[in-house]
Amino acid sequence: MAPLATSVAEINQQIAAAVPGAEIVVRDGTYDGASINFTQHGTATQPITLRAQTRGKVVFTGASSLSISGEWLNVDGFVWRGARKQNVISFNRAKDCQFRHNALIDAGPEPTVADGSIKLQNSSVRNSLLRNRFENLPAQGIRITCNATNCGNVDNRIAYNLFYGKKSSGGSNNGESIQLGSGIIGDVKTVGDLSTIVESNLFENIEPSQEMISSKTNYNVFRFNTFRNTQDRLVLRMGTNAHVHGNWFINAMGVRIHESSHFLHDNHFEGVVGPAFMLPSGKLDASCYHWPADSVRVVANTVVGASDNAIEIGGNKMESNGCTYSEVPKDGYYEENLLVNFTGNAFWLYAPSPQTYVENVAWPQQGSATGVVFVDPLLIRNALGAYVSKRFPARGAVMQCRALTLADVGPSSTYACP
Repeated sequence: MAPLATSVAEINQQIAAAVPGAEIVVRDGTYDGASINFTQHGTATQPITLRAQTRGKVVFTGASSLSISGEWLNVDGFVWRGARKQNVISFNRAKDCQFRHNALIDAGPEPTVADGSIKLQNSSVRNSLLRNRFENLPAQGIRITCNATNCGNVDNRIAYNLFYGKKSSGGSNNGESIQLGSGIIGDVKTVGDLSTIVESNLFENIEPSQEMISSKTNYNVFRFNTFRNTQDRLVLRMGTNAHVHGNWFINAMGVRIHESSHFLHDNHFEGVVGPAFMLPSGKLDASCYHWPADSVRVVANTVVGASDNAIEIGGNKMESNGCTYSEVPKDGYYEENLLVNFTGNAFWLYAPSPQTYVENVAWPQQGSATGVVFVDPLLIRNALGAYVSKRFPARGAVMQCRALTLADVGPSSTYACP
């Protein structure tokens, strides 16, 4: 084994000399202004690992950054604290790499900068961001790029991370905890297939930034996450065929949906601020950025307590870029949802539009939709802590995993969803 790396120069020297199976171990301490270029090539059976001597005891400060480029590389156990760089961590042509058990605390670009603290770009594929802590980030957290000239960053996974105390962007853009694709380049609407999996993450105490997660690409999956005390929504902003299931929304905002063919099922909402599901009006035109949420399936979700309509279809009419967004979503399918204690209606439809409602249960207010039975479902909590109905046990969400706690995610966690 190589001796402990005790300076930035030694870290980079050991990286340059590493062979498959090697470990570069950094001595505990604080390193200011560290620029590390982790460019190497491991293998599936012999990855190359860059790690802290003791997890959490190697701290990078100042204008520190790490670039990951190559195959089968692991980064384990570091802390970036107050690091003011546009991309503190960047994946460049990185394949099958893991960024795990690390922490970024108050690190990343200023809120006015449209870029991420962590950025995946230039055909970075099959990488994993696992069991990290992202705390009080000033601007975007994780940004996976996809635009007209580069949409090859596919099949990446973001799992068991803690997103905590995200700072407010003051209502402007560029404050998302996660952004999957930029969606627009100049006046061109560009959407590609990223197939990113975002699973088993905890988002807690997130302040407003217009969108907490912005999905602007196709075939992304959001499952088993917990959103607690958050002031932003999971937003399917552009793209199609997102799959949203098994998530917990507790004293949080819900989901806003644009574009078509998404499937949202078996999600549990409790104490939602505003509607649990928002499907705004849009305009189906290549020159317009907000398309209506057509052919969306919302099935077997549980909503207990919403400060507005439980499910809101249409509305939010607006004008921008010469477009009037007045086309109400059509061909939605709503089945076996359990909607209880909402302030407005069970289903609120802005204007006539073809929708299908099947075997939904709502209580106590009647709302305006057909296909809804209005009767007290007699709620109880099950072993996972989810509300279920004694009267209609087949309605509402079937949760596979319990709501996450702080101990379940982040650098020292070991919990795994069954």
